[in-house]
Amino acid sequence: TGSPFVRDAELTATVDNLRRSLPIAAIGAFVLLLVTMRSIRYSLVTVVPIGLVVIWLYAIMELAGFALNFVSATIGALSIGVGIDYSIHMTERFREELKRNPSRVTAIKRASRGTGVALLASAASSIVGFVILGFAPMPMFASYGQLTAVMIFLALIASLIILPCLLMLVTKDSDAAGNQLEKPEGAYGTNR
Repeated sequence: TGSPFVRDAELTATVDNLRRSLPIAAIGAFVLLLVTMRSIRYSLVTVVPIGLVVIWLYAIMELAGFALNFVSATIGALSIGVGIDYSIHMTERFREELKRNPSRVTAIKRASRGTGVALLASAASSIVGFVILGFAPMPMFASYGQLTAVMIFLALIASLIILPCLLMLVTKDSDAAGNQLEKPEGAYGTNR
C-alpha cells in the first residue's frame, strides 16, 4: 500500500468512469436534441462534430505528452457540454435561415455571418480566460487551462467548419423557403 498505489487506483477508477460517461453524455445529448429539434438528421449532425472534438482533443493530449490525471480525464465530458452549445446555436440558426431564404447556401452563409461571429467572440473570450489559467503555478491546473483553451478552439472549428458542411449534406434545396410548394389559399386559415 501507500500513496502511489492509492493514486493509481483513483486514476484507474476515474478513467473507467470517463469511458462510461462519454458515451452516456453523447447519447443523452442526442436524445435531448431529438426531442427538442424533432429531427433525427439535424440531431445527429449536431452531435457528430462534438464527437470529433473529443477525438481530436485526446489525440492532441497524446501527441503533446499531457499526463492523464483527475483533471485532464474529465476534459472529454466537458468538451461535449461546451461544444454541443456551439453546435446547437449554429444548427438552430441555420434552420431559422432555411425558412427565410431561397436556398440552403444562402441560409448557411447568413447563419455563419450572424451566429458564427457571435460564437467566435464568445470562444475568443473563453479561450483567453483559460489560457491565463494555463499559467497557474500548479501543473494540474495549468494543464487544465491549456487543454480547455484547446478544446474550446476545437469546438469552435467543428461548429464553424465541420457542422456547416454536414448541414449542407443533410439538407435538400427543396427544404428552403423559396423552393417549397405554395400552399393553396385558405388551406391553413387566412393568408397574409
